[in-house]
Parts: sequence; structure tokens; C-alpha cells
Amino acid sequence: MRQFQTRQQQQQQPPMQEPVRATAHEPAHAPTAQDVENETLDRAAALWTTRRIRSFFLLLEQPPRAAHR
Repeated sequence: MRQFQTRQQQQQQPPMQEPVRATAHEPAHAPTAQDVENETLDRAAALWTTRRIRSFFLLLEQPPRAAHR
């Protein structure tokens, strides 16, 4: 019975929540030069990957070529 009462008390306690910043959409610190460089590299990598994927799909859409002798 004691275990049942303990479980009820644990369930009734509201969960602890972290305080919400007023500007939650903004980073907590100013971006450093390393952050800016990392963001630039991430974007470049994403663009390069997107181009590779598009090129692959374009190759798939091409009609099959005749076999060479």
C-alpha cells in the first residue's frame, strides 16, 4: 500500500520545467567567427550534396544508350 501511495504522489507532482528565455529563437551567445565558418561550411556541403543528388536523378531520366561495340 505504501508503494501505491508513493507512486500517486510522484505522479501528482508537476514536472520541473526550465525557464524560458524571452528570445528563445535567438542563440544564447553571440556567434563567434568559428560559428559563422561552421554555418558557411554546412551550407556549402548541403548545396554540394543537393547538386550531386540532382545530377544523379538527371542521369536516371536519360534514355538508355545503344551499346558500343
